[in-house]
Amino acid sequence: PAHAPGKLITRLASDAPNIKAVVDARMLQVIYALSAIVACIVIAFIYCWQVAILGTSLILLLAFVMIGLAYKISVMNIEQIKNDEAGRIAIEIIENVKTIQLLTRCDMFFDHYETASKQQKRSELKKGMIEAINYSITQSFMYFMMCFTYAVGIRVIYQGDKSSDDTFKGIIAMMLGAVAVMNSAQYFPEFVKAKTAAGMLFNIIYRKPRTGDLMEGDRPEIRGNILFENVKFSYPQ
Repeated sequence: PAHAPGKLITRLASDAPNIKAVVDARMLQVIYALSAIVACIVIAFIYCWQVAILGTSLILLLAFVMIGLAYKISVMNIEQIKNDEAGRIAIEIIENVKTIQLLTRCDMFFDHYETASKQQKRSELKKGMIEAINYSITQSFMYFMMCFTYAVGIRVIYQGDKSSDDTFKGIIAMMLGAVAVMNSAQYFPEFVKAKTAAGMLFNIIYRKPRTGDLMEGDRPEIRGNILFENVKFSYPQ
């Protein structure tokens, strides 16, 4: 069951450390990056709106891609948590180690644990592929930004719509925004894990029992006084 001691211990041991990603310096780094992106977009629009529109479109496209990857990883995390049997088996083995030794069933439980661990490994490898795609896209984003903004900037200068000075200021502003994206995107996997872990922990905390809420219904007043009525004692001789 979902509320078995082994699963609860596993969730508390693994989910609580994952939430640290949103309460330490990593979150501060992401906030700095978002502020820098907004400032760079404003500066680019001031000097060269053509370059700014293109750069903003690329940033929004990257944001949509990251949101899609985050949703995919979040679904895989939830599925992995539901199918996590390795932690439960390990806790039960530790709690009942003497019984297992007396029954000479060590090999059987070892095989069960190995099978569950291999399932977790396959799930982690699938998530690793998605995280690798995200990392490769975000860390090369600056070069895509450089390519497209310089292409548009050269066209703008050639047609005489903006001076070369203003155009290059807009390009540099969007380049700095791309650098901010690269610096903050490296924390993407930790934030997805933190979101899933926080959701699972709050689900455990606020889960209502199927048998009903203990705080609802009649609560008769119970007193600790004891009263004996019509009680006779017999003492055999």
